[in-house]
Amino acid sequence: MDTSNKSAYSLIRAIHLPFLDRSFRVIVLIALIAAMSMVDLYLTILYITHWGMNEVNPLARAMMEYQSPAILGLWKIATVTLGVGILAMIRRKRSAEFGAWIGFLILGLLMTHWVAYINEHSRITDGPIHIDAMGDPSFIFMESDLLGPSFGIP
Repeated sequence: MDTSNKSAYSLIRAIHLPFLDRSFRVIVLIALIAAMSMVDLYLTILYITHWGMNEVNPLARAMMEYQSPAILGLWKIATVTLGVGILAMIRRKRSAEFGAWIGFLILGLLMTHWVAYINEHSRITDGPIHIDAMGDPSFIFMESDLLGPSFGIP
């Protein structure tokens, strides 16, 4: 084996070795879950404050009814932190890896859904238009004020 092949082999081995450890795999999956969750939060707040959107998750819809992106963000961050925190605490167990893979796959599907949603939305709208979904209870529009309604405070 020549020197370049040895260094390439060493690099591949150095990258591969940590992934043999379950704990490392779970931590990597947790990081990916957290990153995708924050992208989901950003896109949700962007779309809900500019155009409105259907939210089929009843818990998320309940948080959105407060009309506050800050409350929605805190709720999302708290729930994600709780979920990944539990996985991190039990990261050496097979069930943690299984749960992390399930979470990763679900969020991966959600990211795929977001790509399709963004493409479809850009195809049918040209600008920030609040489209009323004809009384659909899952349709939510939120004012873009970061803290939500002023509750009568000028």
